[in-house]
Amino acid sequence: MPQLDTVYIFFIYIWTWFILYLITQKVKTFMIMSSPKKQQQAKPNKPSPTLPWT
Repeated sequence: MPQLDTVYIFFIYIWTWFILYLITQKVKTFMIMSSPKKQQQAKPNKPSPTLPWT
């Protein structure tokens, strides 16, 4: 029955996008929660010594 195949494929398609959406929301939430609360002071960059083989 082709109608059932179409419904099944549509259901899998919607389910997949829903799961991907939930995963991206979780990752965004995790990134926001794990970001540092205070910005650390930037240390001045010391010039790196020239390498002898360059």
